[in-house]
Amino acid sequence: MLLYNYRFTKRGKRILQLAAKYNNGIIRPHHLFMAACRESTGVCGEMHLYLQSQLGYDYLREFEKTSQGSVDIQIIFENADEKRQYYRQTLINEGHLIESILEIDNVVNNILTKEMKEAIIQMACVPRDMIVQLETVKKQGDLSYQNSIRRAVYSDLTELKRFIQAEFGDRWIMRIDQLSASGQLPVFLAEEKGEIIGFACFDMEKRGMFGPMGTSSRKRLSSVGKELLHRSLLDMADRGYAIAVIEQAGPIEFYEKTCGAKLI
Repeated sequence: MLLYNYRFTKRGKRILQLAAKYNNGIIRPHHLFMAACRESTGVCGEMHLYLQSQLGYDYLREFEKTSQGSVDIQIIFENADEKRQYYRQTLINEGHLIESILEIDNVVNNILTKEMKEAIIQMACVPRDMIVQLETVKKQGDLSYQNSIRRAVYSDLTELKRFIQAEFGDRWIMRIDQLSASGQLPVFLAEEKGEIIGFACFDMEKRGMFGPMGTSSRKRLSSVGKELLHRSLLDMADRGYAIAVIEQAGPIEFYEKTCGAKLI
């Protein structure tokens, strides 16, 4: 397997390590699925409990009966990486892997019903709303930011829309257009040499909702998203919010780690 061609989240790496314990380290797609269930954190924990309720406490034994996979594991990784690229994400996560297995692997598909697969997709493979206790964020205090983070002003919005269009397409442009010119904008920008490299918004459609947020593809894994999130949540706390709801979180593990967000 050419694993060095792919980059995984920490949870994704743990799933790979667990899968390697089956079948003398020769990973089959259903081993990867079993490992995701055994990982038991975040959406994987939800999936594990759901399958226990549907198939029984020892449900993994059914998967263990098969040593051969229906497809080469490399096909799963290729498919998962295509999903990562489609969602414009940096790392392959558990959702990409699980959805690819459900689409391709016959071993897993022969055990799970259509209803089970649909439920797992909704649990583990689509963006989910999350909740953050802002008191926890306030206790972190101010971070020593590595990037230049500032509040946007109305004159920034034309350039912000250009940035969003170039990096993410049209999907958030309408929200920016709806911002009022009066008062402080609920938008923060990350900049490098005067150029926007990331943004974060809140209170865009509903009060207390965080998002959208996006980082330039060339600056991901450079703490830009972490710092934009932290600055925005602090501002929400200063406005009197006790909690924030992160709208349609894609990189769930990022929010769990960065601000202690929990799935709703």
